[in-house]
Amino acid sequence: MKSPIILLAGNSIAVAFSYLVAAPFCIAVDLPQPPKPQPQTIDQNAQGRADNLLTSGNQKFRNRDYFGALADYSAAIKLSPKFEKAFYNRGVTYDRLGDRAKAVEDYTQLITLNPRNAYGYFNRGVNRERLGDKQGAFTDLSQAIEIDPNYLDAYLNRGILRDELGDLKGADADFSQAIRIKPTEPDAYLNRGWIRYKLADKKGAIDDYSQAIKVDPKYYLAYNNRAWTKADMGDVKGAMADYDQSIKLNPKYYLSYYNRANTRRGFGDYAGAIADYNSTIEIKPDYAYAYNNRGLAQRRLKQIPAAMADFNLAIKFNPNLAEAYFNRGFAHITLNNRASAAKDFQTAAKLYQQQGYKKEAKNALKLAKENTAQL
Repeated sequence: MKSPIILLAGNSIAVAFSYLVAAPFCIAVDLPQPPKPQPQTIDQNAQGRADNLLTSGNQKFRNRDYFGALADYSAAIKLSPKFEKAFYNRGVTYDRLGDRAKAVEDYTQLITLNPRNAYGYFNRGVNRERLGDKQGAFTDLSQAIEIDPNYLDAYLNRGILRDELGDLKGADADFSQAIRIKPTEPDAYLNRGWIRYKLADKKGAIDDYSQAIKVDPKYYLAYNNRAWTKADMGDVKGAMADYDQSIKLNPKYYLSYYNRANTRRGFGDYAGAIADYNSTIEIKPDYAYAYNNRGLAQRRLKQIPAAMADFNLAIKFNPNLAEAYFNRGFAHITLNNRASAAKDFQTAAKLYQQQGYKKEAKNALKLAKENTAQL
């Protein structure tokens, strides 16, 4: 569940999250024991060999020999077809190897053997989400919560899904429940802060980010998000201080540089903004929004060739970034290249329309017609 980016015409604002898919990679031997399965009519020697294979697979898993672990778990299952731990651990191993479909199959088999295994539902939900089955993931996480009403990670992940599905109040409720279960969980405050911002409760968002920082003073994501919210509320000085602290805590987190650059550009510090965009690009060379916005700062400083180069790079890394075409269109006008400007505005209009930005699409189309008329 990656962090979304909120797009505005001519500007991009990134909001960082700690969207956790929590710990599906714990092999079963390290987890609290699930309810014992019903006694099985199986040759005890075969079960003993299966147990040994499970132990061997676990060691290989720890040593990152995932294919060796798979072989041992599969052999254990062949010997003991109702071996819950082997299905669970093989599912975790498939998960680690990125084979989500196979992982879902093993977690499903585990659930069939033990319908009260909350870990099985949780991990299957995580993998269903990664496969794009959000409703299936939601159902599984809800089932995990029904089995274990204090399952913190299930509430965190279900809150994330509710946000993605547009149920903001439900997401707020899940993150609030996560906080009740563990009042020292900073990710719950961070994510609830974002939900409260989306619900137009900016003060509530600030309070949650501040609480996340109180719980974990080194939580750079909370400083980043609080800074973004402060800037949106007009507290530029407070925002800059928080961005500075976020960067101090994690000098490799590109979005804090990017957001600080946007704030600097907003109050006219174009040289400072360019320096921060440079840092963003150094850390994440394919970040199209940084090139686009650096181009805007370059254009303000009348460095048109540099701005043009940045818009070109933004389009290279994200051919669907309407703003980059729109902004490059104005750079073409400055260079008195009306034909290229008209073409870029037309492309921007098409992309804006496809992306649901009707007002921006109408404006870009108008500019395309105006520049075509001046050819």
